[in-house]
Amino acid sequence: MTRIRPLDPEEITGRSKLLIDDIRQSLGFVPTLMRLLSHSPSALAGYLALRTALRSATLPAPLRERIAIAIAAANGCDGCLATHMRFGREAGLSDDELHGAAQSQSGDPAAAAALGFARALIETRGHVGSRELAVLRDAGFDDGAIVEIVTVVATNLFANLINNLALAAPDVCDVEPRCLSPAAASFPVEVPLPETP
Repeated sequence: MTRIRPLDPEEITGRSKLLIDDIRQSLGFVPTLMRLLSHSPSALAGYLALRTALRSATLPAPLRERIAIAIAAANGCDGCLATHMRFGREAGLSDDELHGAAQSQSGDPAAAAALGFARALIETRGHVGSRELAVLRDAGFDDGAIVEIVTVVATNLFANLINNLALAAPDVCDVEPRCLSPAAASFPVEVPLPETP
């Protein structure tokens, strides 16, 4: 029961089509989130620009994926959680780290500090206490990295809000049930995605 219909990639036109064609070429498929955002070329372009900029961030991809997983789990966004679990695996994270990230935890002290800060950031709506910020700084994150963590959180929160509003099924749902919200019971057990090159 989708409340905003993800556009079929073949029916997308104009500026959104150009962006969607790039996504399909890059990923080998068009994620549901991108199909939802295609209703607004400006929203799609803005999201993709921020996502592209984060690829050159000082935060490594595995940490960015851990944060995305933690935020998706905290917001009950099963679509984003499933997608970022997949991307986290591709970034080299173990299943233990993936499942730990869903609980905002990690065996790596720096990652654990970043995940705890990211979770506190959304729980307090940005009014994080001095203690959380000190823990993050003690783990080696400077002001630039802290701003990047906030940007990763905000980008993923935006995606969570769109997916949760739309009630769209995840692109892939091969995540262990312990990580998903009760609503995920209505999703298919697995929706295979094309292999990426």
